[in-house]
Amino acid sequence: MKKLLSGLLLFSLCLSLASCGKKETPFSPAQDAAALLDAPGAFSSPLTQIDQSTACVLYGIDEGTVTESAVYGSTTGAEELAIFAFSSEEDAQAAQAQLQYRVEDRTEELRDYLPSELPKLEQALVQIRGSSVLLVVAADQGPVNDFLEG
Repeated sequence: MKKLLSGLLLFSLCLSLASCGKKETPFSPAQDAAALLDAPGAFSSPLTQIDQSTACVLYGIDEGTVTESAVYGSTTGAEELAIFAFSSEEDAQAAQAQLQYRVEDRTEELRDYLPSELPKLEQALVQIRGSSVLLVVAADQGPVNDFLEG
């Protein structure tokens, strides 16, 4: 199962790289997080804000490379939202890998503890835009996709 999940994450990474042909505006952590948190139905319960230092430790990201962040997590399930802006695209790529590891780790952690949360993790989205990266584990990916396409 872990190989399947890793394969799906690799496929997701390839798709995100394929879409890099067009120049996209980097994520704006505070603004984009507010829009996603307000997206009707995206999250099944309110998320709690996590300060940048704690978030960097949680995700294994070097805080010295982060220029701005907006990170929120659920206290009762798998849902989370993390948007980081970095000083370089290379730092964003390194963080993207860390966020994908986070999804894999959470999947293993919750497999026996909260199996009802696994579908959210299976649909987790990690996307990079320039020197920024986004992680969304939502109850409903529809509003997230609408945000990303809009």
